Amino acid sequence: MIPLGFVQSVSTKINVVNGEFGLHGREEEEHYQNLFKVNPYMRVQDIKETIWLEKGIKVSKDKAVRARRRGEALIVGEYKEQYALLPRYAAEILRSNPGNTVKLKLDANVFDRLYLCFEALRKGFLAGCRPFISLDGCFLKGPFGGQLLVAVGRDGNNQMFPLAWAVCEVESTDTWSWFLELLATDLGTSEGAGYTFMSDQQKGLLAAVSNVFPQAESRVCARHVYCNFRGVFGGGLEYRKQFWTIAKSNTVNHFNENIEVMRAISHEAAEDLLKRNYKKWCRAFYTPLSCCDSVDNNMSEVFNAYILSARNKPIITMLEDIREGLMERLHKKRDFIGKKEIMLCPRIQIQLEKHKIWARGWNAYWDGGFCYGVREGATQVKYVVDLNQHTCSCNAWQTYMKAYEFLLEPLNGPQEWPTSDSIVVAPKVKKVNGRPKTKRRYGVGELMWCDRPQQKGLQECP
Repeated sequence: MIPLGFVQSVSTKINVVNGEFGLHGREEEEHYQNLFKVNPYMRVQDIKETIWLEKGIKVSKDKAVRARRRGEALIVGEYKEQYALLPRYAAEILRSNPGNTVKLKLDANVFDRLYLCFEALRKGFLAGCRPFISLDGCFLKGPFGGQLLVAVGRDGNNQMFPLAWAVCEVESTDTWSWFLELLATDLGTSEGAGYTFMSDQQKGLLAAVSNVFPQAESRVCARHVYCNFRGVFGGGLEYRKQFWTIAKSNTVNHFNENIEVMRAISHEAAEDLLKRNYKKWCRAFYTPLSCCDSVDNNMSEVFNAYILSARNKPIITMLEDIREGLMERLHKKRDFIGKKEIMLCPRIQIQLEKHKIWARGWNAYWDGGFCYGVREGATQVKYVVDLNQHTCSCNAWQTYMKAYEFLLEPLNGPQEWPTSDSIVVAPKVKKVNGRPKTKRRYGVGELMWCDRPQQKGLQECP
């Protein structure tokens, strides 16, 4: 470390100071390459401060700019190299298990799209998950941009179960249709009968779902409907509470009653909700086939957070991070299940205990067969429960185990991948004016982390 008293400013090269050598431009480039990998968009000032703290050397702005450009060139070069390896990577995935699905789409040798669905995940979903699939897309943060489209299931413990994902250029009806057609082939369904799809109203997604799965139920995330509703009528507590009461109405009568309550608050607000295709986001109108009454798209959001750190990496590194993370997740779930000796899944057991407390005020009357009449206290609020028709197999512990009984195979490194004659060229680098944005935009009313001293913690987006 150079003593601070002997620090010398440099502009074109770093000279010998007090018998110690500084770093020349290309040496700096190699030395700070890992920093650029972690943050490809390091500010010039951050580069200067990092060199000052680590080496005790003051570097001029021009020199820091040149170092950043060389660092960016290194990153772009590494990204390009991995695109060229995609055919061999796809061949290795198929070698490890011919039941895996890999579809690489090129446009005149230029990368266009890549779809992945591993047999272990597909079999696990079909064997032990509800026929409920959350669809979502998220941005990739590398120099070539792009989108990651994902299909995520929900296991018997109400946790995410990733099913398939794809890298493509943009979200559109065309890309979503391509993704869903491949997913339909993997699921063995032609029109989606018996399946339910949840989405956030992404560009082209609703049209793609209706085209590819005309017989499937299509739901829309109520949280995104509320964000649009709030943008019109504001975020008052009364509006928010009543909106979620409406969204979680269990019967059509409850829905109508709750709409009238909203109408008493604001006639315009009630009419606005009735125009927002309420049958896609209100629980009262859901079909029971999926055995899931969720009104939000949280499973996709959980998966997007799960892969957050991978989205800034080169394409194969990103895909391997996702695959290896899920391979480890599967075996941890298997180990966890093997140690338990309860009939229900842990989260379902907790939910059942809460329902026991809530149901203390209800009385049950048996008809001697499979039906019960239940009444709330001494009121006239009554319902009929038919044990012969009602099924809870999707929450059974044995079904939960089936989802994780299949193995996701490891892969060899690039040195052992099969050779390929296919040529893949990386797409054009997407250069935007100013500093590229790496954080997503928060919706109205969505909780976000604020670092301001007066507002530190979770705050609602204005």
